Amino acid sequence: MRTQLNGYVVADDDKWLYDWFEIGCFSPATVREAVANNPNDEDLVLEINSGGGNAFAGFEIYSILRNAKCHTVAEVQSLAASAASTVMVGADRCYLSPVAQVMIHLPMLSTDGNYHDHEESISMLNSVTESILNGYQLKCGSKATREQLRDLMEQSTWMPAQEAINIGLADGVLNSGNGSMTVLNAIDCPSVADLMAKYEAAVKDGAQAVPGHDVAVENNSDPTGTEPENNTTADWQTEARRQLLQEI
Repeated sequence: MRTQLNGYVVADDDKWLYDWFEIGCFSPATVREAVANNPNDEDLVLEINSGGGNAFAGFEIYSILRNAKCHTVAEVQSLAASAASTVMVGADRCYLSPVAQVMIHLPMLSTDGNYHDHEESISMLNSVTESILNGYQLKCGSKATREQLRDLMEQSTWMPAQEAINIGLADGVLNSGNGSMTVLNAIDCPSVADLMAKYEAAVKDGAQAVPGHDVAVENNSDPTGTEPENNTTADWQTEARRQLLQEI
């Protein structure tokens, strides 16, 4: 069975928002469903065309593939960048189109707050970097050391098929194209916060809300003095984990 993984890597809870804006994406649920529905006697082939996205969603997909009962094959048709490269190395085998690119780099996030908050973000980024390296190193085996892979991440390295194969991130080149290629016009993943703001504005202007994601309409009536206080203080760690790796 073949499954297309086109667009951004997003969390399950955020996929509805990207779908509403008709932005191509896939989430762990996409892969979990494909694994569950794959016939017992067939390989599950994942056609990857992705500029990356959410690191933790990529980790979840990697783990789903590593634990899948069926044999899994990643076919990179155009691009496996950032979180999508973690997805790619989760499959049992990986093959690249002769024109495909693989891109690996350090994870990113934005932090608001005092220097303690930024220090905690740095600690998180360092930890996430080690997790990404774990996946790469298991795939590469003896073809590349952990420090070589770390250096490539530090340099935000783009690799054609030959280079990715030489260091062990991929197993070979596709002999022929299967399915249509997807052109990626940009690899900057729109943030959930930006999309949510646009979604709320559109619904307030009369667009149909997605079931379960209603938008509160502002109440312009005079205050009665009995309204509850509105606590707008955000938990930075929750926000960091939601936005971690809008990677590329």
